[in-house]
Amino acid sequence: MVTLDTDRLMIRNFGPDDWRALQKMIVVYQASESAKYEDPWPTSDADMKNIAGWFASGDNYLAVWLKDTAALIGMIAIEPREGQEQRVHNLGYIFHPGYHGHGYATEGCRAAMDYLFGTLGVDRILTGTRLENRASVALLGRLGLRAIGNSEFTMSRDEWSGKRQES
Repeated sequence: MVTLDTDRLMIRNFGPDDWRALQKMIVVYQASESAKYEDPWPTSDADMKNIAGWFASGDNYLAVWLKDTAALIGMIAIEPREGQEQRVHNLGYIFHPGYHGHGYATEGCRAAMDYLFGTLGVDRILTGTRLENRASVALLGRLGLRAIGNSEFTMSRDEWSGKRQES
């Protein structure tokens, strides 16, 4: 069970009962500019119950809740990448468009990165985003990930430790 606490956010495993909040967030997200860079989500009640149940079955998908209002404002994926020589994890995220521009994605992803590198001892984060998705590219830059090719970004545990010491 993962629970991460920041100044403004509570980040935790999804529960099966989170399906309705997830559905509301995804429906709004899919109408946003950011969603055009991804495959669409199924959003029926049955589909969202299944997705929330799958998310709740492990520690790879985390719900991001705003402490002040108890609103689900995002999700962060931290699943391991198979076929890597080192312990490598993906960092993925979706945030409700109504909460963009307030630093919540940066705050939440930093907490997830602290967890990946500090608690799990992951060697590297490797993630991708389309370069046309400027908001996502900017977020990865704020987090300190560096581009390593066509739409892939990475950071090692040593790079994270050095970055955290500079803060």
